[in-house]
Amino acid sequence: MNITTDNNIKEIHVREILQIFYPEEYKNIYMKLYSKGNFIYLEYKNNIYKEEIKISEKNTTKRLVYKVLKEETKKSFPYGVLTGVKPINILNMYKDKSKEEIIHILKKYYFVREDKIKLLIKTKQTQKELINDDLASLYIHIPFCPKRCSYCSFPSTILKEENSILTDYTKCLIEEIKSISNILDKTQTKLDSIYIGGGTPGILNEYNLKMLMENINKYINTDIEFTFELGRADLVREEKLKILKENNVKRICLNPQSFNEDVLNLCNRGIKKEEFFKSFELIKKYDFITNCDLIMGLNKEDIISFFDEVKTLVDLNADNITIHTLALKRASELKHIKFENENFYSIQKKCFDLLEENKYNPYYLYKQKQSLCMGENVGFAKKDRECIYNIKTMKNKSSVIALGAGGAGKVYVKNEDKTYRVDTTKDTNIYIKEISKIIKRKEHEYISLLKK
Repeated sequence: MNITTDNNIKEIHVREILQIFYPEEYKNIYMKLYSKGNFIYLEYKNNIYKEEIKISEKNTTKRLVYKVLKEETKKSFPYGVLTGVKPINILNMYKDKSKEEIIHILKKYYFVREDKIKLLIKTKQTQKELINDDLASLYIHIPFCPKRCSYCSFPSTILKEENSILTDYTKCLIEEIKSISNILDKTQTKLDSIYIGGGTPGILNEYNLKMLMENINKYINTDIEFTFELGRADLVREEKLKILKENNVKRICLNPQSFNEDVLNLCNRGIKKEEFFKSFELIKKYDFITNCDLIMGLNKEDIISFFDEVKTLVDLNADNITIHTLALKRASELKHIKFENENFYSIQKKCFDLLEENKYNPYYLYKQKQSLCMGENVGFAKKDRECIYNIKTMKNKSSVIALGAGGAGKVYVKNEDKTYRVDTTKDTNIYIKEISKIIKRKEHEYISLLKK
C-alpha cells in the first residue's frame, strides 16, 4: 500500500476508508496526505483535494478520502466514516446534544445515513435503561466444537463429546471458579450477569455439564442473568436442559445461522430445520429465554430469502434475535465472499422493520471489518428479554471477568477512565498443564485492578 502522510495524519485512518471502497484492491492505491493551516490536503491521481478541519484531524482525513472515493466509485455506505467496531460509541461525544443536533452532526460530518443514526440512538437509549457499570460480568469460555463451520474464525479445538480432555478442562475451570469467589470477596465486586460461551459449550456431556454447573452455583451467586450457549441443535438433549434449569440458568442460545439446509451443508454445519424446531420447542418447554442468531449473506446466491428466515424466528416467538452480517476473516475457511449485493440494504431494512413491528427493539450493535456491504450486527429483543452480557462486551466502560483458555477479560478503572485487559492463553493444553500458575497470575491482576 502506497500511502504517504505527514506527522499529523495517521495512515490507518486513510486505510480504513480505502478498505470500504476497495476491499480487495486497497493495497495497490497511491495517496499522499498532509495538513497545512486549518486544512487537510489529498494528492490522488494527479489531483489535489482539500477539506477544512471542523471536528478533528482524524475526522477530516477520513471525510476527505471518503468524499473523493465516493465521487470516483459512485458508492456510499450507511455508516459513512464510522469504520470502527463500535459505532455507537460516537454518541458519547455528543451526549449533551439533542437528538436533532446529533442527527445533523453525524449526517454532515460523518456521512452517516439518518436511519442508521436513529438505530444508534435507539440502541443507546435501551442500553442506558439496562446497564449498571458498577457491576461486573463473568464469562466462562468453552473453546471446543464438534465441527468447524467454514465461516467461523474463533480459535477452537474440534473433538467429540466423550473426549477426556473435556473432563480435564472442566476440572480446571472449576479451579478458576473457586478463585473467582475469592476475587469477588476481596474486591467487594458484584456481578450482574454470567455467560458461558465458546466455541460450543453444548459439547459438554451431562457428566461434565453437571460438575461445572453445580460448582458455579456453589461458589458464585447465580440469582442474576445467567446464559448458556448451547449453540447447535444437534447437541440439545433433555437431560442437559434439566441440569441447566436446576442450576439457575435463565437464558439459552440456540443458533440456526440459516434455515437453508444446502447452505448449512456447504458451511459444514449440516443441521436439519426439523432438528432445530424440535430443540427450540424443548428449550421453551423448560421456560428458558431464547437467544437465536442468523447470518445474513451465508446464502449469497439468494439473499432475498433471508427475510423468510428472520420471519421464521419471529413466528417462533424467539426472545432475542441477532442479525449478523457475513464477514470475511483470515482465520475462517470461507475465503471468498461477495463484498457487495444490490439487495442487501433493502432486505436488511425489511428485516429490521419486521422485528420492530413485532416489538423487538435493538439493544446492542457492532461492526466487523470486511463484511458484506459493510453491514453491522444488531441484537434485537423483546422488552425485558435483553442480554446484559451482550451489551457489556461491546461497551468500553464495563468490566468482564473471563475464565478458561482464550478468555479475554477486561477491567474498567473508573478513576483513571481506562480499561485494562486480562488475557488467558488460547492453548488448551498449556491451560490445563499450567492452571495453578495461570490462576495465581490472573487472581493477582484482577484483584489489583478491581481494587483501584
